[in-house]
Amino acid sequence: MEYRYLSSSDLIYVNKRVLEFTGEKQEVIQYPEGLSVIIEQPQMVLFGHELYPSLWLKAAFVLQKSTKKHIFTDGNKRTAYVVTKLFLKLNGYSLKVSKSQGIALMLSVTTSADSEEIMQKVAIFLQKNSVRINK
Repeated sequence: MEYRYLSSSDLIYVNKRVLEFTGEKQEVIQYPEGLSVIIEQPQMVLFGHELYPSLWLKAAFVLQKSTKKHIFTDGNKRTAYVVTKLFLKLNGYSLKVSKSQGIALMLSVTTSADSEEIMQKVAIFLQKNSVRINK
């Protein structure tokens, strides 16, 4: 399957919009290397195999790393949630969770280890709670 990926500009734009929505005007990148990781690593192929072979693992990577890398000075968790939903939408899926489920997901990722095991759990959650949209 051919995937559509987010760009650095997409993440920066989402962070800016998230901060504007909450009345905050400052968007500052404090960890540009982390931004590169989030953009490039889901696309990586090693020895002919994708590092993250499913849409769900790619989306979970984006969510987890956007939350944990603290790329921006503010709004990292909100940005992570929105860019994950955007990534899924770009690839033909819509995440269907209530506000409380979304908050619980983000709190779980925030308070859990930055590990492969947690990423797998997030991938399963995203897959179970996403529906195919018409493209």
